[in-house]
Amino acid sequence: MIPLDGRGKIARIRAPMQRGFDPQMSQMNRDIREHLRHLRMELPLDFRSMTDTASSLTTCTNCGAPAAGVYCARCGERQPGHHDLGVAHFAHEVFHEIAHVDSKLFLTMRDLIAKPGFLTQEYFAGRKSRYVPALRLFFVLFALQFLAFTAYAPAALYSVKSMKKFDKVGALHRLLDKKAQRIHVSADELEQRLDERWHKNYSLLQLVNIAALGLVPKMLYHRRYFAEHLVFAAHYLAFSYILSLVFVWPIFAVAGFQPGLTYKVTIAATYGISLVYLFLAQRRFYGDSPASTALKTVLLMGGRVAIMVLLLSGSFIAAILMVH
Repeated sequence: MIPLDGRGKIARIRAPMQRGFDPQMSQMNRDIREHLRHLRMELPLDFRSMTDTASSLTTCTNCGAPAAGVYCARCGERQPGHHDLGVAHFAHEVFHEIAHVDSKLFLTMRDLIAKPGFLTQEYFAGRKSRYVPALRLFFVLFALQFLAFTAYAPAALYSVKSMKKFDKVGALHRLLDKKAQRIHVSADELEQRLDERWHKNYSLLQLVNIAALGLVPKMLYHRRYFAEHLVFAAHYLAFSYILSLVFVWPIFAVAGFQPGLTYKVTIAATYGISLVYLFLAQRRFYGDSPASTALKTVLLMGGRVAIMVLLLSGSFIAAILMVH
């Protein structure tokens, strides 16, 4: 029969205590307790010293995390070794970096051009490491495009001389003449100063360019997160810079950046290609109906043109005010 306690649970069965006293067992118990007491006192000290020694030998050289192996578990930094000093290792690293950058850049450029909206989809699907980051891609392509349209004079878009060609009423000429007389410099020197200041102002406004363009789809697709629109805007602007480099710049480099039929046809073709790209990119990323996407494409392109005009004219007016 199983014994139960007062609450109905199985009662503990206690072994009967032995009567009598065994001096040998008592001494053994005292020895065991003494030994355990020494272990409790000594083990933490020895363990801490071993840990400190191991940490000092395997501390990450980048972030200082302990117990770093070949690669640090916290930051991913590869720990240095004697093989880093070899020429073969250096050659391997150079080849790896070039091949890695080339493959990533090729994949990014291919998908950016051939699959409108796909890179933005991949970004928010968590597949980022295989592509060049959106902001880096935007800034690199902007820098290349900006350099192309400033360094070569016939195709110089961002220059005072080019702006004067489109000043049919002469208002810009009169404004700059008065400015040159006021600060006591020649017209050529004023144009040079204005170009330098204008280039700096416009370059510093590129983050504003992305943010402002991201606000347009935010109003059109208000249920989506603003970060989604920012990445979409960065990818679209990156494509627009590629289009300027491979299509617009060669035409202006040959025919010159000036009013005329060539200018009108080139700009019209550029807007046409951009409209098609925007339509396809929105269809892929936002998934709206074709009719709604077509209307929003026109509105988005209108916002893009308005933002570009505001940034160009605003940075140029600020340059006029800032030059002394």
